[in-house]
Amino acid sequence: MAYLQSFKNTFFVDALEYFRIVKEQSCERSNENSVVADTSSSIEIPITDKDLEVGPVHCHANEFKDPFLIEWIDDSDPDHPHNWSNFRKSFIAIEVLLLSCITYMGSSIYTPGQEAIQNEFGVGHWAGTLNLSLYVLGYGIGPIFLAPFSEFATIGRQHIYIFTLFAFVLFQIGCATVKNFGGLIVMRFISGVLSSPALSTGAASIADVIKDERKLPLVIGLWSSGAILAPIIAPLLGACMLVAEDWRYIFWLLTWMATANLITLIFFFPETSPENILYRRCKRIRKMTGDNRYYTIRQKEEEKLNMWQFFIAAVLRPFKIIYHERIVAYFDIYMALLYGSLNLFFESIPIVFLEIYHFSVIEMGVAYMGFTVGSTFGYLAQCIFQLKVINPKFDNGTFQPESLLLLDMALGWIFPVSMFIFGWGASVHWMLVEVALALFMFSVFTLFQISLAYLAVCYPRYVASVFAGSTLTRASFACAFPLFGTTMYRHLATEKFPVGWGSSVVGFAALIVSIVPFFLYKYGRKLRGVSAFAE
Repeated sequence: MAYLQSFKNTFFVDALEYFRIVKEQSCERSNENSVVADTSSSIEIPITDKDLEVGPVHCHANEFKDPFLIEWIDDSDPDHPHNWSNFRKSFIAIEVLLLSCITYMGSSIYTPGQEAIQNEFGVGHWAGTLNLSLYVLGYGIGPIFLAPFSEFATIGRQHIYIFTLFAFVLFQIGCATVKNFGGLIVMRFISGVLSSPALSTGAASIADVIKDERKLPLVIGLWSSGAILAPIIAPLLGACMLVAEDWRYIFWLLTWMATANLITLIFFFPETSPENILYRRCKRIRKMTGDNRYYTIRQKEEEKLNMWQFFIAAVLRPFKIIYHERIVAYFDIYMALLYGSLNLFFESIPIVFLEIYHFSVIEMGVAYMGFTVGSTFGYLAQCIFQLKVINPKFDNGTFQPESLLLLDMALGWIFPVSMFIFGWGASVHWMLVEVALALFMFSVFTLFQISLAYLAVCYPRYVASVFAGSTLTRASFACAFPLFGTTMYRHLATEKFPVGWGSSVVGFAALIVSIVPFFLYKYGRKLRGVSAFAE
């Protein structure tokens, strides 16, 4: 079947093979010395010992290598993600983007319905905000336990995506039908944990299929746009659900979107981890030959670990990287402030647009579109920077990862300036506030994308663990900011400038951390040179 050939290593095809609904790809005699084990990738099983029922299998025949070792045929092996079609790579990037969007929408889509939830369950603002903060904390904690497992050849990335998204759908149904506030809090936290793999593993999936380092920052920038745009669009969607029905339909909307994404994952999303694809090839050959001596290098390494070592290696690696890698630690703090500031706007924007300008709930949702304008121009700036500055460095052989930081250094000042404009211009005209939001998102988008791209280029092998630690740090800030945000703004407010000093606190902090790109531009290469994880 064309579907079986085109979508090999998808969850649905795996299930069909496991339950023997379809046969493993047949072994056909290609010549007197070999058997074709996988017609789609031309894996050959050489017959080198007539005493064996089926001879040793290997993908790269060499008399000096273990004949039972499964490797790639060569650099053009069609099963390797680098050699897939551009259409297939684009589909994977879009699917990972949609996964990330659902995760981030799950946080801010709650905010329009928060007051209605507080009224129905009889709780205060701080308790109501917990449903936002604990969701964010959940998707910060989740990658620590889930994402590193995707780096193991025997597990891969695809199954983690699918099983967690399936559970996420069930918990959204629970949130939509819950009868008490305590249950809602628990399910929101668990939902955050279950939605988390796309945030850290998503970049790894993209890096699996993108070989050209000149394209990788642009594609990762497009993927991580979900981290920026989704929480911006979500309040508008949540407000529409609230006005049309009630707050429970906010969670029904999440259920429908996640279910549609889950169906696409099951039927069309292939495994992208090269090590896991090789391991799957090995398992197929074992099954077809009945000989369990065939293996991959990574599989052998992982089999030496007991379950406790396996757990420690997976879960502690992100913390180990943060502790030992100054580059990662500095950028985690930098991006945590960026993302925490973004989440703080979910507290300050209602103060400005509902209390000062007297917008309706839906009009306030539309006001978030200033972020969209800023992120659009931010991505354009990143593309121009990549084409005009970075690509020529690749062409003449002078590229270093620190070259990416030039854009951070050039635009870092816009972040604190936008906070000052937002804080002190909120009483003038709402258009000035929109300009501040656009400037904020322009700077944050570019800083965020370049920071992620820099980490991905520096730590390609451990990118899932690096991003897992980064996500936890960002989520910790983003979890805390809404809890103290309203209180901070209320206590620092003046009659004329209700968000002036509160926004200035963030602006001054932004000025301090803006030195990070300058420091790493000067010392980053030296730090990478002594790193045990960087390449």
